[in-house]
Amino acid sequence: MTENEGVGAFMGSQSEDRREQGKVAEGSLARLAKGPAAKYVGFALLLAWHYALWFVPHAFVQTELLDERVTVSWLLNLGATVLFLFLIALLLGRKRHLSSYPWLAWAAPALTTAATLALCLAPFSFTAPGVAYALSFFLGATEAVMWILWGERYACVKANFSIKHIGTVFGFTLLACVGTTLLLPPVAATAFVALLPLASGGLLVLARRDGTCSFPALLPKHAAGGGFKSMAVVCAISFVASFASYFLAAVIPWEVLPTEVSSFTFGILGGAVLMLAIAGICIASKDKVNIFKLYPWLLVFEIVAFSLFLADKALYFPSFVAAVGISSIFEILLIMYFGILMSKGYSTPAMAFSFSGGCVRAGIAFGNTLAVAYEHAPAMALAVAPETCLALICVLAALLIPLVRQEFSIVALTAAPPSKAEVDEICAEVAEEFSLSAREREILGLIARGYTTSTISTKLVISPYTVNTHIRHIYEKMQIHKRSELLNYINLQRSDF
Repeated sequence: MTENEGVGAFMGSQSEDRREQGKVAEGSLARLAKGPAAKYVGFALLLAWHYALWFVPHAFVQTELLDERVTVSWLLNLGATVLFLFLIALLLGRKRHLSSYPWLAWAAPALTTAATLALCLAPFSFTAPGVAYALSFFLGATEAVMWILWGERYACVKANFSIKHIGTVFGFTLLACVGTTLLLPPVAATAFVALLPLASGGLLVLARRDGTCSFPALLPKHAAGGGFKSMAVVCAISFVASFASYFLAAVIPWEVLPTEVSSFTFGILGGAVLMLAIAGICIASKDKVNIFKLYPWLLVFEIVAFSLFLADKALYFPSFVAAVGISSIFEILLIMYFGILMSKGYSTPAMAFSFSGGCVRAGIAFGNTLAVAYEHAPAMALAVAPETCLALICVLAALLIPLVRQEFSIVALTAAPPSKAEVDEICAEVAEEFSLSAREREILGLIARGYTTSTISTKLVISPYTVNTHIRHIYEKMQIHKRSELLNYINLQRSDF
């Protein structure tokens, strides 16, 4: 072999090695992207955008974070998000889905990014407050669209909303994004924040390329009533808890805090750390249903934050950080609460994610509004604020009882096997909901009792071919694809978490 041939063979070997290494790296990235935790990164980026925009001091280049115009803009943004979340869910109903309009997956993130840049960088945005208010309201609408699109995506891929996955991803994403925004100089920080919804939308578009578009079959309205009742009770409690936590955060004078206006950022970072701690505890304990057991403890933690505020001015900072952090955790826990009920067919993805985001943000908006009213009447604030805090402590303590009851109710809805009477009732409701014929209704009842095609054929004295034809019609009407899915549906889609 000549010297040139030897060099060529050596270079070819190196190229082949590099290709092999590239394939290994690509395979590792692919496995990471398909991991159970990776699916939550996109939605976590959307939440990180909201907190980085409204809680980091220099996100608004032209205006201070605690300028009254920024406060009004944030309240309008919260209100618009709540309004559009519920309005979209109402308009979609039980049969339609927002993801049926593919262009929204890229249009909503692009518009969110553009509006964020205009709000934070345009010199006229806060000079003429009406422009800032309009942009903030518009951002609420685009954020609501992205919330529901992600909710529908999770429904299609049958996400299990495990706290060890979603808690870890949300915690690290908030830490990374909010921390980076805090460390960057003003204009760079704004650009970084504005790109977060674009990144979230990009991940959504990529995730949808797998072609998965099969939603969980909705339970009949009557059967889903128990789940809806639990959602309503938890929503009401979450609204009050969010109201209380943000009233406390807003009523504490930020001027006396050691980190001053940056305390809002540290509050969100504290929430991220607490979320990671909760995920770590859940992983260590290996308790499958501890997601439902955590919520009452958050109310206890909130009562402690109020107690610190009332005890001594020196404890204002931990009280403030705890209040802001808890308000962010409520949102994440509700996503997991209602995501599980959604996966069981108790609610549409749009309704589940509307409840999870809407009630928390509505509570935050009302809590902050009350605190702002106190700020505009300092004499009243001095006289009434401590009494209001004591009243809220009593309310939170009282809410612990119904919340603990809902814990057992939700566990029963999602894990406990249904009784024979429930199975018979669900078969009757399915027949009515999906307009099954008399013969289809009869065959459905036999399938629920464990009969096979051949035994159904023998019992009804009809051919197996006829039985399979009826079963195929049942599948088509219910939009179910196989017997295991049908049996899962009849069993109210219950399984352990």
